[in-house]
Amino acid sequence: MARVAPAPAAAVPEAAPAKGSKKKLILILAIVLAVLGAGGAAAFFMLAGQSGDGAAEEKVEEPLGPPTFVVMDQFVVNLAEPDSTRYLQIGVTYEVSGATQADEIKNFTPVIRSRILLVLSGKNVGDLTSIEGKQRLMDELVDLARVTIKGDPKDPTRGIRDVHFSSFVIQ
Repeated sequence: MARVAPAPAAAVPEAAPAKGSKKKLILILAIVLAVLGAGGAAAFFMLAGQSGDGAAEEKVEEPLGPPTFVVMDQFVVNLAEPDSTRYLQIGVTYEVSGATQADEIKNFTPVIRSRILLVLSGKNVGDLTSIEGKQRLMDELVDLARVTIKGDPKDPTRGIRDVHFSSFVIQ
């Protein structure tokens, strides 16, 4: 009997180099990276847009040119202190954006002075001794002037930039 030799092992095809699957993998990775990059860019611009919008809301639009200062006469008022006679002597200077707004402040000086006296006489020493209390007073005085010259207290376009104290004495 003749022995039949086994047929030579047919070349079993090895797993073909995954050129097709490598190309697919590279293509998928490229797509994923592009999507992530686009998402990151979109998030960056959206967040930058949000902080820009918030900054625009908070930032007062400064008109061009140097400020003009309107110095008010000194105020001396009795403070609202029970069982005590304490008074405040204060110098107030308004910072405005130009000569037109300075003229408006000067035209309304009697009204503004009257309202400032009412505000100051309602304060007590505790309201005025802290930095926060002084800042609140400054905000009130700016709002008061803006309303007096026919503006909205929250509308910075009326030309009143700020108020400054040239003297501040509590006795």
